[in-house]
Amino acid sequence: MLICPQCSAENPNRNNFCQKCGTSLVEHPCAQCGETVNYGDSHCPHCGAVVGRVLTVLIQRQSDPSGTEPEQTFGAEQIELYENCIDIGQRYQLIADEDRSPLRAVTKAEDEARTLWLTGQAVDCQPLQPSVLKILLSQQTEFLQRLPQLDKADIVQEPAWLSLGLPDSVIPYFRFTDLIPTIPEVYDAWCEGNHDWILLGDRQDWPRLVDLLATETLPDLELIFWINQIFQLWQSLTPQGLGQSVVNPANICIDEDQNIALIQLLEDQAETATDLQALGQVWHQHFSQTAAAPPELVTLLDRLAQGEYTDIEPVITEIEEMAIALTPPPPETDAEADPENNDTEEFTVHELDFEQIPDEIYELIETPDSIQSASPDHPSTMPDPLVFSSEEVDDLPTAVLPMQLISLVDVGDTDRGGHRQHNEDFFGIATQVESHRNNHGKTIKAQGIYVVCDGMGGHAAGEVASQMAVKSLLEYFQALMVEGFPPDTEIAEGIALANQKIYDINQSNASSGSGRMGTTLVMMIVQDTKVAIAHVGDSRIYRVSRKGGLEQMTVDHEVGQQAIQNGLEPEIAYARPDAYQLTQALGPHNNSYIQPDVHFFEVDEDCLMLLCYDGISDNDFVEEHWEEMLLPYISSSKDVDRGLRKFMEAANEYNGHDNLTGVLVRLKVRPQIPMDVW
Repeated sequence: MLICPQCSAENPNRNNFCQKCGTSLVEHPCAQCGETVNYGDSHCPHCGAVVGRVLTVLIQRQSDPSGTEPEQTFGAEQIELYENCIDIGQRYQLIADEDRSPLRAVTKAEDEARTLWLTGQAVDCQPLQPSVLKILLSQQTEFLQRLPQLDKADIVQEPAWLSLGLPDSVIPYFRFTDLIPTIPEVYDAWCEGNHDWILLGDRQDWPRLVDLLATETLPDLELIFWINQIFQLWQSLTPQGLGQSVVNPANICIDEDQNIALIQLLEDQAETATDLQALGQVWHQHFSQTAAAPPELVTLLDRLAQGEYTDIEPVITEIEEMAIALTPPPPETDAEADPENNDTEEFTVHELDFEQIPDEIYELIETPDSIQSASPDHPSTMPDPLVFSSEEVDDLPTAVLPMQLISLVDVGDTDRGGHRQHNEDFFGIATQVESHRNNHGKTIKAQGIYVVCDGMGGHAAGEVASQMAVKSLLEYFQALMVEGFPPDTEIAEGIALANQKIYDINQSNASSGSGRMGTTLVMMIVQDTKVAIAHVGDSRIYRVSRKGGLEQMTVDHEVGQQAIQNGLEPEIAYARPDAYQLTQALGPHNNSYIQPDVHFFEVDEDCLMLLCYDGISDNDFVEEHWEEMLLPYISSSKDVDRGLRKFMEAANEYNGHDNLTGVLVRLKVRPQIPMDVW
């Protein structure tokens, strides 16, 4: 099986091109020189650059039960290679260095000979093939979900674990999947002879934190942000015997989003201190070398190094208080300073090409029996996550620092599904992103409008209604957002305008016997970390984040949900024959019938926003599959385009009775660091 690098579709091994999107499965351009190379090549034949997927190789000797063999004999000469490949299938080829052996020993200390592991780099010469590990894990989903709650002693006795045949040294990576991408994901692993082999995504070229501390002048909040991440990692990893992962400064680097990242997980050694005092001693040494480090931070690390703390919680509290004290107040906006001089850059529209709707198409509108549509979707029993009672407010987490947007990536796709002859869905995306970069990273100013509509009214009618709604809303908000982020009243006005346009056409066509067309609506507006969502009908918006998990952000406008809100039990409410009929839609009625739900929130952690219709959300598909099919795409290393395509393909197989449309938006944030201190 070959996984398409463009759309993630599965293809037979004999295919030269992806059967879904037509991408070549044989060759690709070299990133260095642009010449064409084969996917099986490890190096470009034209410029010599490495062109395959680079992986970090870790080889660990299995413990000797008898205790008779001296551990210092472990070395590269004991490793059997297969024509410079580390596996018998010759998939992973070692990258040789001109100055040293491709496999290097990592010892306990400079003055001791005992080897902890061997390390090196390899290239995957079959990058389109799923790894053996990935295939094995796909067969053990239930066990992997239980694994983080099990002790290591229990894990190694589980029949499911024994059937995998994996080295025990890989267990820690499966216990902390919620920390990915801070910790690297295991690419492949196996046992051979008396050695354990683990392959990780390579991070050798990522900037090291200690190098940045020694050579760069860094903002105070940047330093506080990093040390807080280190402390929180130590808090999570130390109980599992992995404190060395953050006590060893050579193991800590900075990822593309300017977050702390670990090169690998390091198990604690009996001779190496990993307690709180050792943590303070290591990082006090490095942070005190940074001339721009806040004195209060250096003092805190010094007190930690002197053993004044026995618990990490008060340390983290002091760090957070320090960050709040150093955070400047939000600047006054231009609009607030001078409402008559509020100039902004032109808002441009991307990924959308509207064609003028010809008048003749309205003559094709068929007469439906009812303007309301029934859906086989399960009832939503989730409360609106954006409305809280007074008792709940006290329990809400508070943001330590104001956040700033560092990345906005979006993609949309639609499919008519396996059983429909035409597609009545329509989506639109309009974005503007202004990027600021320097040697400390990237920040952006961004605006985005995202709209998904599902038309009703038969062939042509539904298509017209959904296209008209999307076009009207994008044009309205494109002009409106030049003046800033819109309030709820203006959002409601824009939706009412779209409704009126469709309603007017319905009224004008009534005398000719044409049917009444309509459409559902979900939309999202983004301005930096501010988000507004609105909906009419049963299309949905979901939010996925590492801390919050999956949240349904909208409540379906249908008879069953209305009955629940009026106090009826869900089981009784959805026993009604009309439970899934819509209570609201754009177009069939005038504006007095339209009451869109509009909510606002701030993005305080990295997240995905999914806008979709019931072709995707029916039968709890999102609820059942978000964790394995959406959550990984919060990572910057994942392609959201591929992720959405793969998600929709699975939804089509799972449901398949209706059109499928989805818009996926990835928002990544970090604590706000004023640009003027850079």
